[in-house]
Amino acid sequence: MSPVLDTVKEWINPNWGRARTVPPMDTGLRPNLRLDAAAELLPAGEFEPDDVVATAAGLVFSSGNDVCTVRADEVTRLASFGSPVTALTVRDEQVIAAVEGRGLVAVSQSGETEDLCTDAPVTTCVTALATDGAALLATVGSTKVAEWPRALVTGDRSGLLVRVDGARAEVVAERLAWPSGVGVAGDEVLLSLSLDHRVEARSALGKSGRVLSANLPVYPGRVHVAGEGWWFAAPYVRNRVTELLLDEPALLAEMTETISPEEWFVPRLRAGDPFTDTMQMGQLRVLGVVKSWAPARSCGLVFRMDSTGRVAESAHARVDSPRHGVTGVTVHNGQAVAAARGARNLLRLEDA
Repeated sequence: MSPVLDTVKEWINPNWGRARTVPPMDTGLRPNLRLDAAAELLPAGEFEPDDVVATAAGLVFSSGNDVCTVRADEVTRLASFGSPVTALTVRDEQVIAAVEGRGLVAVSQSGETEDLCTDAPVTTCVTALATDGAALLATVGSTKVAEWPRALVTGDRSGLLVRVDGARAEVVAERLAWPSGVGVAGDEVLLSLSLDHRVEARSALGKSGRVLSANLPVYPGRVHVAGEGWWFAAPYVRNRVTELLLDEPALLAEMTETISPEEWFVPRLRAGDPFTDTMQMGQLRVLGVVKSWAPARSCGLVFRMDSTGRVAESAHARVDSPRHGVTGVTVHNGQAVAAARGARNLLRLEDA
């Protein structure tokens, strides 16, 4: 709908107006320093963990094109592929990896690989994996664009939920707003819809369900189902400047057409400090110093949700902390472990 029609509708009835709001970090999402106090499990700067899972032998994480293990504080490359590994899960102590351009691949503890499914729906843009026993569930962020920032600014809703039984992939839900996490909890499938800021619980087939939590202040990501609740990674945080841009199609179009994607004012996994950064003249940066009221460009956050959809606890990093961009989370030996891609490390949380 055109901006003119939007304005006319709002003038006729203000309740028809569309206004994006970002709710505060409150109750279970109240900021703390747990991520800043977490122990680092990897050598500094040597890896860029994207997803992490726990096996009986230890932790397994993806980093670029590699699948690596952490055993007794020793990091070993388990398998290497010719393209990025975009998601992991564990089935019968066997690691399943989504490899961009290839499909789903089983990786044994000895490093041997075997193709499981190479059907078209799971060969590109797989964002998360889970298993319900025999079958696998995969979320596909988009069938049209490959990057999350571009999906955000274009309002893309072409994501999929895919069920993989044997070597066959079946699309069970479509037209999703960048589904970024999936987990199986009893008879329900948990689904993170990143661009809708929402977590849903759907039926086992993923076709219908209920909203667990809506209008989150973050873009929820991958989920790990634990006995005491569900842990979610939050790769990106919402900010009011981006929300303003998304409500102004003309301004958004000008930004995407005239500015390189690296300089778009959208959330990032890590906040750099380039001299070309946006909003320097809006009193957000004074004498080269980013002020405390400047909209956050990145965040470090994982949170645990109970079965009612209430956020029971969370772990944060400071706004100026390097420990941002948490893209994966698991539980190992009773402690949550976060894959902080932005910080290039695995972080083991202490108990709350």
